[in-house]
Amino acid sequence: EDDSKALLDLLLKFKKQGMTSIIISHKLNEISYVADKITVIRDGSTIETLDKNKDDFSEQRIIQGMVGREMTDRFPKRPNVKIGDVSMEIKNWNVYHPLYTERKVVNNVSFKVHKGEVVGISGLMGAGRTELAMSIFGKSYGTKISGQVFMNGKEVKLNTVQEAIDNKLAYVTEDRKGNGLILSKSIKMNTTLANMSGISNGKVIDTDKEYAVAEEYRKKLKTKCPTVEQNVGNLSGGNQQKVIFGKWLERSPSVFMMDDPTRGIDVGAKYEIYELIINMAKQGKTIIVVSSEMPEILGITNRIGVMSNGRLAGIVNTKETNQEELLRLSAKYL
Repeated sequence: EDDSKALLDLLLKFKKQGMTSIIISHKLNEISYVADKITVIRDGSTIETLDKNKDDFSEQRIIQGMVGREMTDRFPKRPNVKIGDVSMEIKNWNVYHPLYTERKVVNNVSFKVHKGEVVGISGLMGAGRTELAMSIFGKSYGTKISGQVFMNGKEVKLNTVQEAIDNKLAYVTEDRKGNGLILSKSIKMNTTLANMSGISNGKVIDTDKEYAVAEEYRKKLKTKCPTVEQNVGNLSGGNQQKVIFGKWLERSPSVFMMDDPTRGIDVGAKYEIYELIINMAKQGKTIIVVSSEMPEILGITNRIGVMSNGRLAGIVNTKETNQEELLRLSAKYL
């Protein structure tokens, strides 16, 4: 946050020198701090322009323009979901960097997650959060990976992505455009990619069934698009993220790992993603959310594991912690 403020202060310095700056961001506190005017765009159209000298510049007012209504809460209310048995356990997990193979990026991490629970993974950039999640998901990151994975009390081998999927594990990548979607292909195709056996006989795709599945998740997730035949690359960031969620929900996973699931999407779409996460927890699924945003991780989780320099610095109950403690744990092994 100090680095962000230094950059914004630099923009204000440039302003005094007569330079014009245009900043595009979903981080409302940054926008309201640095901007003289704010133009809100929604669904490809200009909604309004607010002027700092005469208009309300509060985050609440900006949100109202972005979502078309007043939002009293940034996070949905959490019902008292019954926490069930342990659904996944990681023991003594170690991962080395794929290129610099002498460098350990995940160091002897162990934790348990339960059915109906939302667990956050917090930490500074480079702490090993994404590396931990990706390496668990079919060893899709890293080398010399060691440790044990237990699903519902039974040890499983997740040596490939397919084995992870077969064991009802799902992973939403932080890089939706690069790794999560095929942007040049349709919403329909992207929705069914992770469950081809469900829409084919092993050789030929049933196009009617493929369309029906995609249409079902378009309605369930309220994805804004004219048709599921549209290329997914034409959608907004929030709607692209919904397509990724639909892809994995079609597999009916037991453990759902999400890496920065609301990165680069507006507050309205974020709220819908949070509702989806909470509803999945109500259904008894286990959710692991890796996030860079502390208000988000404090707003939607039951417990938070904090990574520091590749190690798990601690696991805290969300109701009993705050941003200061999370930052303190983040710096524990630096």
